[in-house]
Amino acid sequence: MKLLKEVEDMVFDTQNVYGEEMEVSEPIVMASAAGWYVGAVCKGEYGIEPFDRYSEYHETSELAQKILASELFDPEWYHPSSKIVPDTIST
Repeated sequence: MKLLKEVEDMVFDTQNVYGEEMEVSEPIVMASAAGWYVGAVCKGEYGIEPFDRYSEYHETSELAQKILASELFDPEWYHPSSKIVPDTIST
């Protein structure tokens, strides 16, 4: 897992996840073997772990950053199958 933002610079929020309190980050640009995406990490038992993915995968971090910076981005409703794609977002 790659993170575009340093963990020390992330804002974490305590969330109730299936009855367990977890520290979950703000939406950030991150990468897995599948590509770059907008997602969140959590402070798990063994350190920082992936928590959720809010966008589709992209070839570059710049494309994922464009999604995150968009005024249309909202992690509450954004889903990888949504119709918002980087080519339709102006910067």
